[in-house]
Amino acid sequence: MSNHKPIKSASTSAEEIIEWGEANKMETCFDRAAKMKPCPIGETGACCKVCHMGPCRLIGKNAEEEATGVCGASLSTVAARNFVRMIAAGTAAHSDHARDMANTLLAAATGEVKDFKITDVRKLYKVAGILEIEFEGRPVNDVAKDVAETFLQDFGRQNGEINYCKRAPKKTQERWKKYGIAPRGIDREVVEAMHRTNIGVDHDADHLLTHGLRTALADGWGGCMISTDVTDILFGTPRPIKAEASFGIFKEDEVNLVVHGHEPSLAELIVDVVSTDEMIEYAKSKGAKGINLGGMCCTANEVLMRHG
Repeated sequence: MSNHKPIKSASTSAEEIIEWGEANKMETCFDRAAKMKPCPIGETGACCKVCHMGPCRLIGKNAEEEATGVCGASLSTVAARNFVRMIAAGTAAHSDHARDMANTLLAAATGEVKDFKITDVRKLYKVAGILEIEFEGRPVNDVAKDVAETFLQDFGRQNGEINYCKRAPKKTQERWKKYGIAPRGIDREVVEAMHRTNIGVDHDADHLLTHGLRTALADGWGGCMISTDVTDILFGTPRPIKAEASFGIFKEDEVNLVVHGHEPSLAELIVDVVSTDEMIEYAKSKGAKGINLGGMCCTANEVLMRHG
């Protein structure tokens, strides 16, 4: 039997924090993972919970060739359904965030909100050029309004292609058209993925996976690119900047705030608020020397790239 202690993180400081938590009876994801073993049937994609006649477990020695669910779906169909639904969920998550960012850009451009403004005009003009929106000699906010509305059209588009397909290399675009996987509209591909993976609709695994590719492209060339570009336009394009990372950022004599999640708009406002004289003085009135803002996950990277 090996006496080697399992290493849970490649980071020495993280490993020390995990050990400290365990010593203080704090449950971590590592503890929960040790107690919760993955279902061996679900792990292989062989469990179907799409309808209420199941769940159906497609198992057995010759399951790949012989097993079917109550509806007649084969193992390959069930595995494809499960995978495509995961793609749809991921695309929805990224793209709904992008929708929020596009609406924030629109609100900033029209003056509906006063807390945000166009920070990177050069990036705005670059994006406008890609979208074939005239920008020379026009007010910045008018250009931003057109960019935001054009982005929002990509969510409800029913035919054609989303705007950013044109950013892909020509050969790649030709390949997408050849196989019919160029995304038409972000919401449409997610809805069709959920529709086709439902009971009694599409039982062809290859056909399902082909649409999974289309939905994934709606994510990468739609939601992800839109949110990235809008965030740059509103808050500035990241540049090399001096920064600190890991647990060493915390300070014993300051108020430590940690932002977490995937909402750069909120994080930017927090950066502004904690930097005000009023908040700093309030922290000092409670015995702290100041306010120390850190973060984790996606939002932390947004703050780190722009503010250090």
